[in-house]
Amino acid sequence: MKHDFMRLGLPVATSLGLFAGQISIPPAILRSALVIAKFSGLFQVARYMTRDGLRIICYHGVAVAEEYKYRSRLFIRKELFRRRIEYLQCKDYPILPLGEAVEGLAQGRLPPCATVVTMDDGWEGVYSVALPIIKELEIPVTLYVPTFYIEHPMPVFTVTLSYLFWRTKRRRVELPRGLGVFALDFEAEQAEAAAQELGVLLPAADRLEFLKEMAEALDVSFEDIETQHLFRALDERQLRQLADAGVDIQLHSHRHEWSADDSRTTVEAEITDNRRFLEKIVSHPLEHFCYPAGIHGPHQGEWLAALGVKSATTIEPGLNYPDTPRFALRRLVDGHPVSDIEFEAEMTGFMEIVRALRERRFFGMLRRRLRSNRYHGRNGLQDSKDDQGTSHSARNS
Repeated sequence: MKHDFMRLGLPVATSLGLFAGQISIPPAILRSALVIAKFSGLFQVARYMTRDGLRIICYHGVAVAEEYKYRSRLFIRKELFRRRIEYLQCKDYPILPLGEAVEGLAQGRLPPCATVVTMDDGWEGVYSVALPIIKELEIPVTLYVPTFYIEHPMPVFTVTLSYLFWRTKRRRVELPRGLGVFALDFEAEQAEAAAQELGVLLPAADRLEFLKEMAEALDVSFEDIETQHLFRALDERQLRQLADAGVDIQLHSHRHEWSADDSRTTVEAEITDNRRFLEKIVSHPLEHFCYPAGIHGPHQGEWLAALGVKSATTIEPGLNYPDTPRFALRRLVDGHPVSDIEFEAEMTGFMEIVRALRERRFFGMLRRRLRSNRYHGRNGLQDSKDDQGTSHSARNS
């Protein structure tokens, strides 16, 4: 078994020379190289080598209008979301509920290439656009939900404000509330930073008024934003209907404000407020968490565990194995910048091998694969003996 596996692994390492360097590869060249790797059989080999790795996919919002043109990774079009799920089903990636997958990962009893689909932030498009696809294709989905903007219905401040600056055609603007005059051709970042800094300090109702003032100053229609329900979080009714449809609602902090340097008191308050609000809506345990923006400190896992949390996901790319920390689970972030061939490279584990080469842990991956083969080989032999014993007993009864 060992020699057979090494014959598979070493050619992969040799063929990955283009990817293994530290120099960034232009997207067009990367995609062409991935196509060559796929048709050379390397994707298939990678899938075999990484089949015990849990794949967790991360989505955010689903576009309700054309906001994907503004942030194409944050708001995915429904056509692409459907195509991704249909790909997973066609290629036999078993899609599991998050809780079942985390438990199976700990026990080393996941099906090959087990996959979890997660969605962050609780955008309204998850209900109005994604839910029909989720129900039609019958897939389990975990939705990590912050609750501040459910409690205070309004467009999410930080994202909406950035959109106003993206949308404006003004070249010079006098910002409200004495923030100053800015030439947007070369001072747009400073202008937005000043507005963001003020806005996050305002009470919820005043934030909404400030957004309207900013829209007027930047000559962008706020009425269009409200009419199209852009950048809206789910409301309580929609969240209940998602839960009733089988979507696994889980924790994502209350305010979606998180730092690796947050105190334990701050972390506990965010989880407690988030859980208290969601407990009014869902009946299942709230025991899985997603770090806002993926930001976390290594010490925070202990605090989360004390709060009854069993796992936490990041946005660090990669697959998850039995030795992956449960409070630093890796995810594959998908969206419009990710081409079909790049998505396939991630799902097959090819890019996992690329990262292992770059980080000089490729042979550690090989050793893990060999240990897994020996473990499952012994268990398979024992299971076979047990089956024979059961059959013999049955014949004698």
